[in-house]
Amino acid sequence: MAPSRARLLAARPIIVTIDGPGGVGKSTVAKLLAQRLGIMYLDTGATYRALAHAALAHHALGDADKLAALAKRLPLRLTPATNGTLRVWLDGAEVTDIIRAEKVSEAAAVVAGNPEVRAAMVRLQRRLANGQGVVVEGRDTGSVVFPRATHKFFLDADADVRAHRRQRELQKRYGRASLTTVRENLEVRDELDRSRRVGPLIKPRGAVAIDTSHLTAHEVVKKMLRHIGPLRPAAGAPRQP
Repeated sequence: MAPSRARLLAARPIIVTIDGPGGVGKSTVAKLLAQRLGIMYLDTGATYRALAHAALAHHALGDADKLAALAKRLPLRLTPATNGTLRVWLDGAEVTDIIRAEKVSEAAAVVAGNPEVRAAMVRLQRRLANGQGVVVEGRDTGSVVFPRATHKFFLDADADVRAHRRQRELQKRYGRASLTTVRENLEVRDELDRSRRVGPLIKPRGAVAIDTSHLTAHEVVKKMLRHIGPLRPAAGAPRQP
């Protein structure tokens, strides 16, 4: 008897990509999904934020060559936290909270537009996945980082919903945040992400689109699990480009 489709796919780890603009719930959903599947969670945005933080510290933000060189030797390490999130380390120092500052977010959008930087970061992100099952989220994970991922999702939401979500996130982290400023920053980031020449924000080919405007994170994960089906990760190397 021929092996079932489920058995064939379960013979190797699965790679799940979740793309979309800011404020759609990618990080929360990705962490929950990774926990449900029992596999690694990888936030590609954290890698760009870490690079942006390093670029600010080394005054490299306006120097394309210096920035590319920094990306190629970025001393980055990610470790899982007890709450399902990631702890981010640069050159041995933890920068998990520091890289969430607005100035770092703005700088991250700038560094992400450098083609050499993106090539270096894609290589880094693939290494961080380390040949295991992974739920990876970002803005080009299904189109560039893992174009042959087992499952791809693209999340979106109403602009007002996104702005309010991001405002709540920033208020929780920093105590206050202007809704007007948050919305303006999201609009600027959206334009940068969609218009860049390398790795623009798009709905990857074959990705399942989910509007999260009126869904909780758990409801989004439930939809994803229905699409993924009964597959579970197993030993072996996931497909990569």
